[in-house]
Amino acid sequence: MAKSKSRLDQKLDAFARVTFLGEDGKPKSAVWLYAFLIAIVIALVDVALYLGLGFLFGQNENATLWTVALHALAVAVLGAIPAVLLAVFLKEDRKALIAYAYLWLAVLFVLSLGMGILLCDWAGGNGWTELIALGTVVFFPSLLCIGIGGAPAWILWIRERNRLRAIEEEAVRRPSYYNT
Repeated sequence: MAKSKSRLDQKLDAFARVTFLGEDGKPKSAVWLYAFLIAIVIALVDVALYLGLGFLFGQNENATLWTVALHALAVAVLGAIPAVLLAVFLKEDRKALIAYAYLWLAVLFVLSLGMGILLCDWAGGNGWTELIALGTVVFFPSLLCIGIGGAPAWILWIRERNRLRAIEEEAVRRPSYYNT
């Protein structure tokens, strides 16, 4: 007899089926799957930078709000450099992968924001304090990473898409040997 799946396994299977897989188990769109995986890699790079630079910025005992903001800004800028360089060097339609990866990061950010609100101890009276601490440590740097990396990635993708459309329009207007 087959073992029944837990509720979490059922939800994860449903999410994967709706998002990535078709009825036959094959990927619906490789672009969204690859963008999701790139988003996970970008998030891991940002977390590694946050922890690595945390040792550098954490040496100061009198850390102020400006130190926290500078730390988050440094992580966002350094984390966006590899992703934007990848978007620059990818060819034609593949630039969309990085833009869609930042879209996935925005979706994951909203989900983590909801989870953070749920995890705060609202009944104990410490909810706002924990939410502000979580916002300082997690949400503010994440939002900066999404904004600073996502904006150039989307600009590059939109410019490339417009360039490709102009080439297609020019090809349609150009007389062809086969049309004569």
